[in-house]
Amino acid sequence: MESILNKKISIILVVFILASVFILWEHFNGGVITHHLLAREDLPGISNFWGLLSIPLLTWLIMSLINKRRDKIIKSEPTNLENYDSKILKGFLVALLFGIIASLLWEFNFSSSLQYFILAPIIIAFFKPVHLPEYLLGFVIGMLFTFGGILPIIIGIVLLVLCFLINKLTRILKNIFIKS
Repeated sequence: MESILNKKISIILVVFILASVFILWEHFNGGVITHHLLAREDLPGISNFWGLLSIPLLTWLIMSLINKRRDKIIKSEPTNLENYDSKILKGFLVALLFGIIASLLWEFNFSSSLQYFILAPIIIAFFKPVHLPEYLLGFVIGMLFTFGGILPIIIGIVLLVLCFLINKLTRILKNIFIKS
């Protein structure tokens, strides 16, 4: 069975079409939105048009990183390949759902809940690695409709770095105290 990960061009094209549909929807419903940094009009703005470039590029980069990890699995443990592919898909879908829920919280003015909800990956990082590329892609695509193609990438990268640092620090401390 061929993995969906081997269909990189098709996936990038689907993501580009998705970003295009969102841009067209915005265009015909009041104009393409420009998000200002820190939601302040006096700071520079980022048009959602950038999503037509940033989202496919991010998808290409993430698919490349996932395929590199997959190639290592093929060389070391070819029997675990199906398990690996399903883990990637599950991680992507969980992050997609997380991004959609975060966007809905913002859209329906539950920003007080959102400030706590957005910390969930950081808490999960104490127990599980959630700093993998598929999580970033799912999160970004989940937030694409509400926040465009740049802000979710920035927010996602910040979350990814924090989750990475927390997960690695937790593992180091766990190894120190278990060996003691």
